[in-house]
Formats: sequence, structure tokens, C-alpha cells
Amino acid sequence: MSTTAGQADASDSSVTMNAAAADALLESVIFDDDGRQDPVPVYRRLHAESPWWHSTYGMIVVSRYDDALATLRNPRWGRPEPGMDLPAPFGQPPGRVRVVQPSRTMLLLNPPDHTRIRGLVSRAFTPRRVDDLRPRIAALLDPILDAAAQRGSIELMAELAVPFPVAVISELMGVPHDETGRFVSLVRDTTAFIDAAADGEAIERATTSAMELAGYFVGLIEEKRRTPDDGLLSALIEVEAEGDRLNLEELVSNTMLLYAAGFETTSNLIGNGVWALLRHPDQLDRLRADRSLLPSAVWEVLRYDSPVQLNARTALGDDECFGEPAERGTQVMVLQGAANHDATVYTDPDRFDVGRFVASDVAPPLSFGFGAHHCLGAHLARAEGEIVFAELLRRFEHWELDGPTPRYRPSFTLRGLDSMRVALT
Repeated sequence: MSTTAGQADASDSSVTMNAAAADALLESVIFDDDGRQDPVPVYRRLHAESPWWHSTYGMIVVSRYDDALATLRNPRWGRPEPGMDLPAPFGQPPGRVRVVQPSRTMLLLNPPDHTRIRGLVSRAFTPRRVDDLRPRIAALLDPILDAAAQRGSIELMAELAVPFPVAVISELMGVPHDETGRFVSLVRDTTAFIDAAADGEAIERATTSAMELAGYFVGLIEEKRRTPDDGLLSALIEVEAEGDRLNLEELVSNTMLLYAAGFETTSNLIGNGVWALLRHPDQLDRLRADRSLLPSAVWEVLRYDSPVQLNARTALGDDECFGEPAERGTQVMVLQGAANHDATVYTDPDRFDVGRFVASDVAPPLSFGFGAHHCLGAHLARAEGEIVFAELLRRFEHWELDGPTPRYRPSFTLRGLDSMRVALT
């Protein structure tokens, strides 16, 4: 990642905190539950005193928007490749870890393999397909809100934020709805693979759950080969470009990725968004009075309380980073959540403002990543968020927290609430 416009250089005078102190600050929001509940004060200190640093764990950490963007969009920096020696995960004893052959999921691949698989998947997973599904998406929400109206309250995460996007991605993929209940905990287990706070027990559980999910999707793929339907999975099986198709391993890996990403991030977008609106009743009233702000409001939720806080890129060859040589295998940890609160990019970044993105010149949040690995399901997630907030506003005049103050789940990379009961009248 050569130093680019907007990226700090090695002599940046704003770096006033030593690496050990910066590591300790970051550890306090990755591994400490109280720190995870509100990482923004730590982000604010990092912006001011250590916007980037060479971690004692071996990687470089960046927290500013421009540095994060430059890292994510640079084609010379990507995913770890087999044979690379990388720094041990943050928080573990310093050392090196040898990369073995990754799965065939496009999330973990670089060009040309990534380009090929993403290109094939993109042919089946298009914004038009998502837009055509909007009426069906809204219909899946109706029974959930009907039940909430009868009770006068809802356990938002368990009864709406999780089951609704699960139903949507199941509808889109062609996964039978009666099979989806057991998938939620399995998918939640597998997110440990990308969570900076995961321990050995969590990784072991993730491995077992991933094998169970893979076994299910192998069987479902064979069923769809025999009796195809109009779902995304059948489209992935049939998709072809210049004689090229996805093989079984690629189908299974990327079906699991699409299914997991199709609800995990969206459920956190919904939960984080409702919680932000409850804490900022003036913004809830503003949105209620002007529904045209809904697209901007969804972007602001993604920025203000990003469902994805962390990303990483690895040097695919010898390069330069912050004006210094960077060998192949050098790793950069990108604090996307911190970048979304960068005061040099966003005016008053710690303020929740549902109209912030009405202006066309406001930089997009980095919550969906950027560059080659920009989230393929971003359009679907935003559509679901807009539909949920619109229907909640249309059907319920009054929202109120109806229980204890919610807490975020014990995960740093994926940020979402554990539970939250809301009274709706």
C-alpha cells in the first residue's frame, strides 16, 4: 500500500502514544465487555494520539478514514495467501502463524480466483433481483409486526431483527423456511472465524458448526440440481460465463457465505438502528415527520454504530506502507468503526443525524468495506433496513424501551445487541 493522498506518513506528528499504550487501548474494546459497549471514546483517543501504529503484535493498525479507505481499495493488498507467515491474532502471544489453503469462499480469495467467483455470483445476485423482491420482503415482515401490535411490545432481536432477515435470505436463496430455525445458532458460531475476540473454544465450535452447515448445503444443492426453482441457489448452480461454472466446493462455500452475511449484518443494522433512534427521540421524530430521510437514516445507522467494526488487508507482494518498506505478508488491521467516527471526514461524528447523508458529497461509511471485497449484499441490507424502519414508523406511533438497557453481544468484529424489549403502541 504505497502512501497515497490523505494517508499519513511515517513522520506524522499526531502520533504521540507509544505502540504498547495504543495496543492496550484497543484491547480494552476488543476483549473487555464494558469497553465493547461503547468503543467511541477509545476511537476518539486513537484519532488524536495514535491514528496509526506498528502494533507490538506485529501488524499495523489504522483508525482514520482516509488511511482505512486507502488500505481497503488498494489492489496490491488483499487476503492472506497460502504459505504466508502472518502475525498471530491480536491479543495472543506475539508470534507468526503460517497460512494454510483457505476455503473457496470469495471472502478469503484474491484475484484472479476472487474476480472469477464474484463475477459468477454477481450474475445471480443483482440489485434488480433484490428490488423485485421488495413486496415479498415487506410481506414477510407483516406477521411479525401483527404479533407485536397484538402484544403491544416486541423482543426486538429475537422476534424481529434476527428472524426477519433470516426469512428474507431463505426466500432469496430458496432455503425451506422450516429448516431455518437451527441455522441461526450455527451461523452465529461460525462468525468466530472473523471475530478478533474469539478464543480457542469459540474457534473449535465454529469449525463443528461450519461442517454441519456445509453438509446441509451439499444436500440442498443436490436437491436443487434435481428440481430447480427461481431462488438464488438454483441460479448459482446454473450461472455460467464463457463455459465456466462454480464447482461443488465453490457452491457450498459461497452459499454459506451469502446465507450468513444475508442475516448477521442486517440483524445488527436493525437492532443498532432501533436502539439509536430510541436514544435520540428528536431524530426519531424527525424521521417520522419526513420519511424521505429513510435512505439517509440507514446510512447513518451504518456509520454511527457499524455492524462491522474491523477488517484487515495483507501485502500480496513487497510494497510500501506509511512511507516505510512493507514485505509480502505485512498485515494492516483496519478499524472501520473508528474510521466512521473520523472528525476530519464527518462533522460532529459522534452525533446521530438521520439527515447526514442527504447531501451527496458526504463520504459513505466503510461499514460494508470497500474495493474488491465490498459487501455483495449491501443493497439487500439497506433495503431491509429501510423497509423495517418504514413499517415500524407507519404502524406504531410510540416506541419505548420496555426493559433493561440493552447490551452488545460479546463480539467485537460484528457489533450487535444481545436483546432489547421495545413497547410499541
